[in-house]
Amino acid sequence: MNLNSVRHLFENKSSKKVGKNFFFLLLLQGANFLLPLIILPFLVRTLGAERFGLVMFAQSFVLFFNVFVDFGFSLSATREVSTKRNSPQELNEIFSSVYIIKIGLITVAFFILAAVVFLIPRFNADWNIYFLSFGIIIGQALFPLWYFQGIEKMSMIT
Repeated sequence: MNLNSVRHLFENKSSKKVGKNFFFLLLLQGANFLLPLIILPFLVRTLGAERFGLVMFAQSFVLFFNVFVDFGFSLSATREVSTKRNSPQELNEIFSSVYIIKIGLITVAFFILAAVVFLIPRFNADWNIYFLSFGIIIGQALFPLWYFQGIEKMSMIT
């Protein structure tokens, strides 16, 4: 495949939209990989090896809740939004339903985290780090990445 055939793929309107979304998704994923490489050495030096390890363990532990809270919406809700993108009423119903369910799942996950942190002494010693790390779950759950993927507007989230 030569350069002219690649250029030909992006000549019509729908191909341009796919190419644009691909570019912005590539940019977003590139930032997700590069920023930690820049930030992690600073964090290790600032926090020290022991505290850095604790923070990374807390984040890793809390990220298990992300799977629970996401509940497959990143796939199913994206598909629903993409099939109903021309119907504002149906988009509103999908958006509202997903957020109501996600808020319920966040609440359940928070109570499970609280039970683990306060019932297990090893977790109890650094309870504040675990609860602050839970902010990752709240941010990921409430950020509508699935919606923007479904309406094919990746430039807005990048």
